[in-house]
Amino acid sequence: MAVMVVAAAALTRAGIGNEQLEQRRLASHLALRSGVEAAKAMILATPEDQRSALAGGETEIDLGGGVTATVKLRDAAAYVDLNRSDPKLIESVARFSGLSKAAEGLAEKIEKLRKEAEPVQASAQPRPANTKAPPVGVSAVTSAKAPADAGKAAQQPIPIIFLAVDQLPGLLGVSPDDAKALGAGLTVFNPTGQINPLAAPDQVLQSIPGLTGKDISDIAMARKMKTGGTDPRLQQLIQRLPGLLSLRPPSVFMIDVKLDGGPAILPGGRARAVVRLIPDGQAPFGTLALEEE
Repeated sequence: MAVMVVAAAALTRAGIGNEQLEQRRLASHLALRSGVEAAKAMILATPEDQRSALAGGETEIDLGGGVTATVKLRDAAAYVDLNRSDPKLIESVARFSGLSKAAEGLAEKIEKLRKEAEPVQASAQPRPANTKAPPVGVSAVTSAKAPADAGKAAQQPIPIIFLAVDQLPGLLGVSPDDAKALGAGLTVFNPTGQINPLAAPDQVLQSIPGLTGKDISDIAMARKMKTGGTDPRLQQLIQRLPGLLSLRPPSVFMIDVKLDGGPAILPGGRARAVVRLIPDGQAPFGTLALEEE
């Protein structure tokens, strides 16, 4: 009887402990979702002409009830896009990520994958004969033109090969460790494939062909002065590297939320989201990706 009582007490304590842990997990989940919604509010509160400068800076926020978090916001155009950017630019990012041999022939592999995917999608919506190819790094969605009698720009879909950066090992044959290092400068959410220099991390800036040390200094000065797209040096830079850089108002944002502390939560919990601004929609944002850890 004594053994049974002790066992029952132990099971009861374990059950209470598991229930408390689940309560903390649920509270952390709700707090992270609140952090994502607070980040969306921060985007809307930022003037449109300043959203291009969202470059991953940390902002501490109070989620209520003593729970605090750190939020990072970045324009998704800060990264090189696996589906839309120039394959040579992707290979350059790989080299600056420390991939030496693994970076060799990466551009050719990507070009081959895109060619293999093109016929299937192009057959559903053929390009008019008088359509010119879009400039490097520009999606055909925004650059292809239809015949005059159509009245609207033809929208030929680009081949979507990568749905996530996690597919690098399987589709390009790189090791998981190399893929993790390379993935820091890549995305699948850059809407045009062109790079926003105001938001791009150093790893991406250094990999852009034709970008000099002076150019990077000018970009850093523009960030510091908060001149944004009106900075004449950046305008000249974009004209010098057509098709690679852009300062158009961002429409897709990357959100990173980390729980710092508070009662009944698990500190250190993180949420990462990618949201798209929908100016004419019933809701201001659409969620493209969301994960918690």
